[in-house]
Amino acid sequence: MPMTAMETFAPLVDEPHDFDRFWQATSDAVREVSPRPVMARQAPPAPHLTLDHVTYSSLGNVRVAGYMLAHDVPEPRPLIVHSHGYNSQYDVMLHWANTGCHVFGLDARGFGRSTGTRIAAGGYVLSGIASPQTSILRGAVCDVLQGVRAAQVLLGWRASRTVLYGFSFGGALALMAGALTEDPELLVAGQPTFGWHKERLRLSRAGSSLELRRWFDAHPSAVDAAMRTLSYFDTLHFASRVRAPVLLGIGLDDPVVPSRSVLAVANRLPPDFSEIRFLPVAHSDNPRASLWAEFDADWLAMARNGLPPDFGSEARKLGTVERAIA
Repeated sequence: MPMTAMETFAPLVDEPHDFDRFWQATSDAVREVSPRPVMARQAPPAPHLTLDHVTYSSLGNVRVAGYMLAHDVPEPRPLIVHSHGYNSQYDVMLHWANTGCHVFGLDARGFGRSTGTRIAAGGYVLSGIASPQTSILRGAVCDVLQGVRAAQVLLGWRASRTVLYGFSFGGALALMAGALTEDPELLVAGQPTFGWHKERLRLSRAGSSLELRRWFDAHPSAVDAAMRTLSYFDTLHFASRVRAPVLLGIGLDDPVVPSRSVLAVANRLPPDFSEIRFLPVAHSDNPRASLWAEFDADWLAMARNGLPPDFGSEARKLGTVERAIA
């Protein structure tokens, strides 16, 4: 898909008038919470690597669970912070650590090992949907922000740079958190969800979209208020506010996160600090999904070595287009 064709995916979506004020207040609130990380050493997975189970405090003093893979060496290494997909939990990414990086993963509140948060009967995204202040998504974004902070506290000088990564739901959290902090030197998002909610709900038939559609059918009078809440968590609005360089992966055929919604997010990213990779599919068992391994290899190289001098150039942006649509 030529970059000029992406202009089609630039919807005019109104953002809440108090969007920045809401997120500034939220950022201030979570900064007032000391992460107070607690580590529990696990069996070492490899020589010169340590593995710890970690808990830390986030917004509302909710305790969030995560892990740290750290290199027991005298020189600083890059730090990768990640979360997970929707209705999922983190995997310990040993192969990332084996490339030479420290790795910190977390389960957002209400998922996986981060228990103790009440989840709505109809689905995670419905939890607290009456208002943006009560939405569980507000806390989940803060869990990622606080996860970056906790990892940096634990590593100190041993972290040479910070890379924030996420795919799908994790990609949305990474984009939202990345727009609220200057900490990451690179933000990597693969097929991030929660962009252009109206279109996403129209096209997607799985995940949080299905949960929302079922709830809307049962509660038609609450739709407007719920959509207003979701507008505070639309990755379209965060994209233009990201201050770190962004590597964005877009799967053109995806039944869960429609590519139209991700292309719309791509159009809001600062052009001089972003690079877009097109892949044929996402959320798919199609053999072409294996191309995401190449995407991972590319950003891991950037994590280790820093950005290439031509990052964001038109040549690099267009480099995967023909292969993706073949």
